[in-house]
Amino acid sequence: MAIAETKVDMEALNKAIDEVFYGQLDSTMLYYFQSCVNCKACEAACPFTPTSLHYSPVNKAEVSRELYRYRFSVWGKTIGRFIGGSKKYLSLEEAETMVDYVWHCTNCGACMFVCPMAIDSGAMIDLLKQVAFKAGMVPKIYRDIADLEISGKYWEIDFFKNSWNSLISKIKDAIGKEVPLDKKGSEVLFYTSIYEALAYPDVLVKVAKILDMLNKDWTFMSKPLGIRPPIGLVIGDKEGAAEVMQRVYSYFTDISPKYVMLTAGGFEYPSLRYTMHETFKVKPKYEVVHVTELLAKWYENKEFEIEPLDETITWHDPCQLGRRGGVFEAPRVLMKALSKKFKELPSHGVNSFCCSRGGGGCGVPSMVENMAKTLGIPVSDDDKKFLDSTLEPLIKAGKIKVNEINKIKAKEVLTGCPVCIESIGFSIDYYHASSKVNHIVDILADRIKVNKK
Repeated sequence: MAIAETKVDMEALNKAIDEVFYGQLDSTMLYYFQSCVNCKACEAACPFTPTSLHYSPVNKAEVSRELYRYRFSVWGKTIGRFIGGSKKYLSLEEAETMVDYVWHCTNCGACMFVCPMAIDSGAMIDLLKQVAFKAGMVPKIYRDIADLEISGKYWEIDFFKNSWNSLISKIKDAIGKEVPLDKKGSEVLFYTSIYEALAYPDVLVKVAKILDMLNKDWTFMSKPLGIRPPIGLVIGDKEGAAEVMQRVYSYFTDISPKYVMLTAGGFEYPSLRYTMHETFKVKPKYEVVHVTELLAKWYENKEFEIEPLDETITWHDPCQLGRRGGVFEAPRVLMKALSKKFKELPSHGVNSFCCSRGGGGCGVPSMVENMAKTLGIPVSDDDKKFLDSTLEPLIKAGKIKVNEINKIKAKEVLTGCPVCIESIGFSIDYYHASSKVNHIVDILADRIKVNKK
């Protein structure tokens, strides 16, 4: 895999290994390092294994175990050094392999649920990603986008500003009145990012219409809090992510809603629900929820009914919303009301097969490249090689997902994550499947019938 700005500072890499890798070892990580029995049960669950066994979770995490053994095990300090089982630092070739590995992991958590020892290989691989970032070995195209988010200068870009303002205008037209902006003390803060405003503006307009139909006390943001905050967590930049999360946390606290409602079930969900408050060691007075959680709650409270479809539909569990966030039941409450022909995919719930994007590539390569060009970020030959290298895993994992959809003959695949929609949509097109993929709100909004009190 190509690394942008290919000159690697080995001194910086060694320093990153010392500071980042060894600086974050705790009892949980030590358990992960020590408890693997090399059964390779994780291989079948990983979306990158179909590309190559080279990318099985246990093999990718082995780099971190080699670094661990050298300093923490007698075997690693002695014989391990001579047979390649432990390393104090990495050679340039090994470091490039490490970078290749970390960008072939979405941290989807599937390996942890099939591991008999409950080892989260993604957590170990994330440590390596932080090492790579600290050593300057992150793909430049992602670093530039993340830097733009951290700086806050994304709002100075006309394309972003116009897209956001256009979204507010569409919401105004849809509800027939001014959009409540930055209203303090509202029950619901309808939170979204620029990325979502670009990916599915119609879904966001429909969410606003539902809130208005249900006569909820809600508010929207006059300005976005980031491009897809916090991108830093996806590229291994914890310090940059903390800066962005501070901006988000300050806004949430200032508005002080009862619920912060997200339409994205990707990495934003666990980041803003859990990681942000753990990082700042605060207990929020608001609750971060996915839109399906609130809608299911209101549906069960009989605030509205759902006019069912007469077709087979299925739900794809976004990894970060499901396995990392624990949200499985709420979308199924809505899906079962939406169609009596609701069917589960062969892999679902905690065993749902990942779409292979998210942290592993942050979107379909062409979308990332087009966004960079729109932002005026140069796409170098190294960036292009990197993006191209993320396409094969998408195609291989996509075949498994499409086969599952075809097996149950689902007409609609509904989900709650923009990247899942994008990647599954790519796979459906690539394999000429007849299904469609949409955000659940896209279908649900037109089937809601509000109960009069």
